Amino acid sequence: MLGSMADPNQLETRVRRVLAMALPGTLRVAVVRRGEGPGSGFEVTVEAGAADHRFLAGWAGEGWPADVEEMVRLIPGVEVALAANLSDGARDWLARRGIGWVDEAGHAEIVRPSGLVISREPGSHPSRPAASSTKWSRSTLTAAEAALSGTVPTVENIEKATGLSRNATATALHKLERLGFLQRPQALRGPMSGRRLADTEALLAAYVDASADQRSKSPKLLVHRLWVGDALETLRTEIAPALNATKTKWAATGVAASILLAPYLSDVTTLDIYVDTDLFSDKARLASRFGGRIVERGQVIEVRPLPTPMTATGPIVEGIHVALPARVYADLLSTGGRAAEAARHLKEVRGVGSGS
Repeated sequence: MLGSMADPNQLETRVRRVLAMALPGTLRVAVVRRGEGPGSGFEVTVEAGAADHRFLAGWAGEGWPADVEEMVRLIPGVEVALAANLSDGARDWLARRGIGWVDEAGHAEIVRPSGLVISREPGSHPSRPAASSTKWSRSTLTAAEAALSGTVPTVENIEKATGLSRNATATALHKLERLGFLQRPQALRGPMSGRRLADTEALLAAYVDASADQRSKSPKLLVHRLWVGDALETLRTEIAPALNATKTKWAATGVAASILLAPYLSDVTTLDIYVDTDLFSDKARLASRFGGRIVERGQVIEVRPLPTPMTATGPIVEGIHVALPARVYADLLSTGGRAAEAARHLKEVRGVGSGS
């Protein structure tokens, strides 16, 4: 759920920090949590000389459209949305409703009747690395997936876990360190040098954004077929055995994967599958493996090439290869709507980003 954290005080501290990043240092900010639970909101007072500016703020999680919609539903009268990194769609949605916003990526747009006006873009004020400035390579995504799944982020460990070359691994880890997601407590060097995660939540948020960008550019095959019972039963009894017979890597993601990992939604309308690049290249053969035909619309199965070597190393459930929980989480968030709710449930149940 929105705003769920191990310690409610951590969220209040995060809210203070987000507002401090957006507001000029000469202004004083007071934040008071209103009640308990995700629908409580925060009473914010900005002291500017003799004038006080007050507004009701709410935390909108990662910042996807589904997140801000849920926040507005849970907090009637909310006037400013706070989030990790508000997407363009989320900011447009808020703007149409006259709701201001501030996020940890550096975006801020607050216009209050009391005269408080704040407008910032990333780079105009110190903030965490923004997704727009982190166009990640496949190697960087691979290293991030490994680190978020519990692999200690040394060159040797990541290389062994992912199959990346030594140079690609070192380059990817250096980028993540430069972006502030990894750190070395001591000035060590070498393949077993002591990098560690500096901010798991920030890395996960940036990974989600980079994964969504990669996914939006990935080719996909649309397939239509009739279900045997329902989508999940068809995946279990027909599609999984057919893909397993190819002896290639594949993995289910999306809503079907979330039901297998942490049940929340009950209906699967579209199966979302990743397959090995070689298998994806033979589209007619691939469609036959799914027992269907290629279509341009009306699909019930969407197939994409595996985005990283790590993606297919998730658990096997009832014979179904499931993508890494971190990848499933990212894909659900990029889908939005009820899928984003399933993503938050998955994160809570499976501890996504904490070695899941």
